[in-house]
Amino acid sequence: MRTLLAAALLVSACAPASAAQVRNFFSPVVEGVRVDACLEGGECGKPAADAFCRAQGYDHAMIFQRERFAATRMVDTGKACSEACTAFRQVKCFTVKSDMATSAPAGL
Repeated sequence: MRTLLAAALLVSACAPASAAQVRNFFSPVVEGVRVDACLEGGECGKPAADAFCRAQGYDHAMIFQRERFAATRMVDTGKACSEACTAFRQVKCFTVKSDMATSAPAGL
């Protein structure tokens, strides 16, 4: 039993220090207006959700939900929509952040 515990501690000590971060954005907004589910170039859904997540400092969107909404704003250009708009109801963003220093200590 001690051997198993020691092995588990050794593996966890050698593993890279990183943590996944997830955040759920409900009714996300850009400049105070709901986020449009499309980008300027006509790409809708996942590409727009990914762009929103990147703008928030995350890597990509895990899931998203859409709904009709009166007015929206595109995350990539800020262009407004005021009729027949589709907004994100929810976007769940994901990233992996390393806890380890990315640069060598000064003087090395």
